[in-house]
Amino acid sequence: MRSSQVNRRQPGLLSIFILLSFALLGLCSHQNHHHQHIHRALANSRQHVSQPQVARADTSPPAGFAIAAVDDDPYTCGPGKPCSNGACCGASGNCGYGPVYCGSGCSSNCDATAECGQFAKVPGTTCPLNACCSEFGFCGTTTDFCKPGCQSNCILEPKPPGGSPTGASMDRVIGYYESWSYRSKCNQKSPTDLPLKELTHLNYAFAFVDPNTYELTTMDKETTEDLWQLTVDTKKHNINLKVFVAVGGWTFSDNGTVTQPLLGEIARSQANRQKFAAGVVRFLNKYGFDGLDIDWEYPGAPDRGGKPDDTANFVLLMKSLREAFDASPRMLGLTFTIPSSFWYLRWFDMPGLLKYADWTNLMSYDLHGSWDSSNPIGSIAQAHTNLTEIDLATQLLWRVGVKPEQVTLGYGFYGRSFELADPECTAPGCAFKGGAKEGPCSKTSGVLMYYEIQAILKQLPNLKPVFDKKAAVKYLTFDNNQWVSYDDAETFKIKKEWANNKGIGGSMIWAVDTDDDKFSAMSGLLGRSVSHVDTKTVVALKQTSENVASSLQGENGQGCKALTNLACRPVAELSCGTGETMIGWDRDGCKSDKQGKPICCPGDKAPKKCTWRGSGNDGGVWGDCNGQCHAGESRVLSSRWGGGPEKDRESDPYVCARGKKVFCCEAGDYKNVVSGCRWTPCLGPNSCDPNTEIEVASKKGSCPMSAVPKYCCPRNTALHDCKWRGTSPDCVDANCLMKDGDKEVNEVQVDKQSGGDSWNLCSWDREKALCCQVSKPLPKPLTCPMTTCEFEPSACLDDASRPLENPAPEESGGHDELRKLEERGGGRPFSWIPKSLVPIRMRSLRYVERPRLWEVAQQEPRPSGAPDRWFGRHSERCENTQLESRPIEEGEDHTMPEGIQVEHAVPLVTHPRFAAVAHWGRHWAPSGPQTQRYPQSTAMTRTPAMSEDFWRNVWNAADALPAGLPRVTPDSADLRRPADRIWEALGANQHIAPFTFLEAVFNGHKGRLEMFNRPQAPAVLRTHLNNAVNGNNMTAVNAMLAPLRETRGLFQYLRDDTVMTIMDNTASSIRTQLQIIERNRVDAAGLTAHWDEFYGHYYAQVSMFARDWAAEHINTIRTRYNANPLATDHDEVLKVLKDIEDDVKNWKYGFED
Repeated sequence: MRSSQVNRRQPGLLSIFILLSFALLGLCSHQNHHHQHIHRALANSRQHVSQPQVARADTSPPAGFAIAAVDDDPYTCGPGKPCSNGACCGASGNCGYGPVYCGSGCSSNCDATAECGQFAKVPGTTCPLNACCSEFGFCGTTTDFCKPGCQSNCILEPKPPGGSPTGASMDRVIGYYESWSYRSKCNQKSPTDLPLKELTHLNYAFAFVDPNTYELTTMDKETTEDLWQLTVDTKKHNINLKVFVAVGGWTFSDNGTVTQPLLGEIARSQANRQKFAAGVVRFLNKYGFDGLDIDWEYPGAPDRGGKPDDTANFVLLMKSLREAFDASPRMLGLTFTIPSSFWYLRWFDMPGLLKYADWTNLMSYDLHGSWDSSNPIGSIAQAHTNLTEIDLATQLLWRVGVKPEQVTLGYGFYGRSFELADPECTAPGCAFKGGAKEGPCSKTSGVLMYYEIQAILKQLPNLKPVFDKKAAVKYLTFDNNQWVSYDDAETFKIKKEWANNKGIGGSMIWAVDTDDDKFSAMSGLLGRSVSHVDTKTVVALKQTSENVASSLQGENGQGCKALTNLACRPVAELSCGTGETMIGWDRDGCKSDKQGKPICCPGDKAPKKCTWRGSGNDGGVWGDCNGQCHAGESRVLSSRWGGGPEKDRESDPYVCARGKKVFCCEAGDYKNVVSGCRWTPCLGPNSCDPNTEIEVASKKGSCPMSAVPKYCCPRNTALHDCKWRGTSPDCVDANCLMKDGDKEVNEVQVDKQSGGDSWNLCSWDREKALCCQVSKPLPKPLTCPMTTCEFEPSACLDDASRPLENPAPEESGGHDELRKLEERGGGRPFSWIPKSLVPIRMRSLRYVERPRLWEVAQQEPRPSGAPDRWFGRHSERCENTQLESRPIEEGEDHTMPEGIQVEHAVPLVTHPRFAAVAHWGRHWAPSGPQTQRYPQSTAMTRTPAMSEDFWRNVWNAADALPAGLPRVTPDSADLRRPADRIWEALGANQHIAPFTFLEAVFNGHKGRLEMFNRPQAPAVLRTHLNNAVNGNNMTAVNAMLAPLRETRGLFQYLRDDTVMTIMDNTASSIRTQLQIIERNRVDAAGLTAHWDEFYGHYYAQVSMFARDWAAEHINTIRTRYNANPLATDHDEVLKVLKDIEDDVKNWKYGFED
């Protein structure tokens, strides 16, 4: 690399000309707010055409200017060359509108009408966004459009509307959080890793919309719903933080996607708008989000699937959302994002939208990028956050009366990058060839994250970034021809000063998770040092509960105490004593809803997911509260005031004049308590099964024809003394009790309904509560501390063990010896049976030994492809090992964990198994090797079978391929043996990317399943089952359940993002090698087609085999335990089986979804 140097060819006037041309074109290029999903490259930008020129001589660009080819010149035309801007081609060869151009002598587009003015389709039409209409009928905002002759809205530089306070641009600081950052392979960020104290708002990006229901859903299958709650929970560390969910994004509106038309469909009818709004409110209240940000990219724009009616319909959608939000008990925020380009912004009715929105977020970044190559502006490098262009973009808002305080200005914590056409020309305006090299973590050409830019500057301290103070941006040239523009503390400062002077109302960051680990970008934006919030505790003031005012009890929360005699304190300063956990707070006379008194519980009994329920402003009698817990909750506290935690708050800040709010906590074992219970249907059999069930309650008023459903539970249910609480008509006492007089009852709420056990229904839309006592403590979770390796050591051989070529019979112990687990160093022998029945033998390449790979993984910097984590058990619970990945620290010398092995994510056995399928033209059946020596499925391949001669005499021949073919990896040898190319792709000494570290027991089960062998043989299971049932032997219980819980953990491993990526890359590499072999061997025809058929089919068979085995294994154990109800831990074992059984459906490879 070499550092930046002074350009030998300064563009000079070029920069000014570019800016002028930019303005003439009326564009701020294509936005990709939220470079979604690894920053997808943007589509071509749409520009607003310039107006024609009478004389062309003085408008030629300077030498070397690459704004557009002559053939794309929008000003001139002629025979066979119509005007590219759609105007009439006049007799003079110039483009324009009206009689001069469209009348006599016009050669093309002669019925064209102007965008605005006297020659528009409707004469007198004005421009979108109140832009100037030039004398020639074109819309724009620069001198050429607004000079004398301009027909309407002829203000050159509109001033912002008055009334907005200055110096307020940091009063609102919004950070967008990229949800995919949570599963990133590097620079992974959890919501709690963000600078939470510095933000006023955190926007989760993105939720998508279900096409069938219009309900909010995750953006892809890799994103789990748990991340919504994790994001909302950040409010524990900043009680003033508001968390919004952003819906949409660039990918959501991509052409050809099922999601692109959804916002338009929803906005198009009142029924859809109301349905969507109601669903949004349910979603926000379910997870505790404080508002919605709509990122529609873009309504109305034809190149993004927009329709002409989107503009008006978007306003109606915002109106419906605002009405639904205002009707919600909580105060919910509503915002929307806008682009800075004229082309896209023209479709937004800003005054209409801002009638209902709290503010709008301006995407004042991505003004330029590699997509400029297809624009008239051409392939010239320019900064993507130029302040001059941002100023022009905001003028579009001032033109339609938007106040600066209604605008949040966007800041990018990333840079746009180019590969320069000439390394000697490095200033803005120099030509580029394309996007720069992808970053090591962002993995996308044309973009570098802030942390990647800082890493470059740190690694190459001699680089000299160029500071363009006028544009308030920096740019950097590195690695000879790589160019990136970006912001830092100095440029942020200039932009902030500009924003403060204009009266901008806030700042928005895309994206807060792309900062470095020192929060350098955030510190630079704020102008002060930012440190990570302490997320280990949310309290700062130590208190004790010795002088409590009241003692509270609740299911799973006995001993909870409300410290109501303490002074009011800010919520962030509340805490409980040693050994206690704060589960919420009661405002209890405090003047502010940001103050309270803590509610503390013993740490081992503290309930979770607590919420205040009940409103002091319910729309009926003002101040009449009727707080009720939901099914599955226990009432811990009642209060006229209510309180927090805010994240689950259903209550409002109003104080009750009559009645009380209730503080409800989820009963941790509620699902187990009501397991097997059911309400009988309104129609059909309306009684409990006398052989297996008992009736514990009934309810009236919920069914037509006076039917009375019964609540039926298993005969051994823990529920008893079930009562409907609540006295008609007011039902203000409809809550379960902790005490009934002097008797502790600790009731748990099972259901609620207006009638309960009476035909006298509650008024005011209230409901009675079905409350039951629990007669016996629920069993503790069953633990299985031992693994299969300890019961059957041969299943997990140590690293010195050698594999056998052929598996042992499954019935002899259930563990084939083929695998003997992935840490062999030397090549491993394999064989398979062709049609001649004479085995074909092959040997894998040598691959890295475990201690050496561990050593490499700890190097700093870590070599490319080396594992950065290892996988092992987290839990001893019998139903779930909760397999987890643990990081391998760079630059440190940690002892390698015991019991881990080097694992091929795509196993070596794939190679001979594939060869056999390609030769036989038949797939493998899902049965073990002892019954299937060669493929015996009835499923035939579509691709013709390949000859035995090829596999025996060509595939393993040392020089079957010519020298000099592309190497498998840059470090690979020149492999001429076809088989060796596949072994290398699967993982070898020179190719370590396919390897992971996996605990031996999971690796063993993986190897058995991949050969269609059971993780535990039926004979072995019978032995353990007999000992468990007849001998009351917990070790035997552990032994028979271990393969189930471990196989569950195995599929958690196989569905891990890191592992799935490794498998995908390995399968792709194998396919590439097969293509190379096919191109260089005539007799190899069909190899790639066979692979395309084999890979997905084979491993789908493997997962199906695992699911079928699990069903068989579970059924065998359950049948025996049902016949022996006195067996030790009978109920616990059946519960474990049910938990695992419910999860078996998820035992699939990622590509099967």
